[in-house]
Amino acid sequence: MISASRRKSGGMSIIELMIAMAIGMFLIAGAISLFVVSKRTYSEAERTARMGENARFALQTLSADLRLGGFFGEVPAADLKGRTGLAAVTGDCTGRGAAYGYNNYLFVARTNIGGNAIGCIVDAVPNTDVVIIKSVRPFPLSDGVRDDPGDDDGTIDMPGVLDGQKTYVMANPITGRIFDGAGTVPSIGEGGAVPRGNAWEYRFQAYYIRAGDVPQLSRKVLSWDGAGMAITTEDVVEGVENLRVMIGEDRDRDGETDRYLDSTDTSIDWSRVTSMKVFLLVRSADRDVGYTDQRTYTLGNTTLAAPNDNFHRIVVQSDVSLRNSKLLVRGTK
Repeated sequence: MISASRRKSGGMSIIELMIAMAIGMFLIAGAISLFVVSKRTYSEAERTARMGENARFALQTLSADLRLGGFFGEVPAADLKGRTGLAAVTGDCTGRGAAYGYNNYLFVARTNIGGNAIGCIVDAVPNTDVVIIKSVRPFPLSDGVRDDPGDDDGTIDMPGVLDGQKTYVMANPITGRIFDGAGTVPSIGEGGAVPRGNAWEYRFQAYYIRAGDVPQLSRKVLSWDGAGMAITTEDVVEGVENLRVMIGEDRDRDGETDRYLDSTDTSIDWSRVTSMKVFLLVRSADRDVGYTDQRTYTLGNTTLAAPNDNFHRIVVQSDVSLRNSKLLVRGTK
């Protein structure tokens, strides 16, 4: 006869073992499910954050440069007196997009069906806008320490000397000259071409959407290519899929925008443009196989059809007041 103590030490029955295994599998499945959901939530949050960060950076960069459009130091574009010994620019843009065409300091073009625009852009997303900006960097090179008249010797040397691989605008409040750093420098002495002038580094930028597996906000810039000044390409931020701009005109020159027009409108008077509405369509860098984008997107006066693909997208917008243009428009009322 088997004692009670021996029956109690006989271990688990098959049924008890199966129940324990089932409970264990249920708990493991729950943990796996929770992990998958958490990972997906984290991935979506990371994707959204990265997309938003790219959108903000792209919009802030473009908007900041637009606000500087037409700024040439101490002199308006109309008072720049031509070019001093400027060499030809390799791969220069054409028409209003020409790198040294400083009178056309702000302009927006539309790429054609082949992704081409302004003679120097051949790799853009078709039917997107190109924003051309000409200005100088907002800090000058001067003749010595400005509060020490004894340091004025007619040579630009503060806070650094001129760079032979850059282009500059020499300007005072009355006149200005654009010149190559390696070329003949306009005289800044008394009776010179630009008396007591400061040198400001000249900038040309043409923002556009560069086509590729992942589209990017890029820009054509004026830079040294080893032999001379040339138009080269810089990528600004990835994932920007479309760029559209509405052009604001001040018709009565009172400092207020009276109407907004599509960038292709032939009635635009660029001498009266005082603001722009900038729209960017930004997409995620990676596909989300569990998502289909069936939304339409409105950029200004244009509505884009639903992409029906696996990318997430957002639209960001900025209303940019063109400070220098406003001053010029009101000054010619």
